[in-house]
Amino acid sequence: MRNSFRFLSCLLLFSALAAGCVSAPKDHYYWGNYEALILAMYAEPGSADPVMQIEKLTADLQQAESIGKPAPPGLYAHLGFMYAMNGDVSQAEVAFNEERELFPESAVFIDGMMERALQNLGVSIAPVE
Repeated sequence: MRNSFRFLSCLLLFSALAAGCVSAPKDHYYWGNYEALILAMYAEPGSADPVMQIEKLTADLQQAESIGKPAPPGLYAHLGFMYAMNGDVSQAEVAFNEERELFPESAVFIDGMMERALQNLGVSIAPVE
């Protein structure tokens, strides 16, 4: 009985020590201001105008590149949407296409988003194949 207690005590102590050595997972993506901008856009409409968002997202992309981390899913799509809201059709298409290239599983969503965003500007686009 006494040996069982010692064994269990040692096992518990070892488990506690081993758990303390585990490091927290690191973010794969560089999020920067992206999440805060999305929150501001929906929680406080009008508080985050497209030009300011474009500037912050572009700075985030430069920072991500400088530290060697990829942009998170949705950042280029949001950037494309901001360019479209600002009337910059060519930059919107570039950003939407970058999102589609980085995250091919989002292609149908991105195509629809791009089509709606550009239609709101009165621009028709050829379907991407």
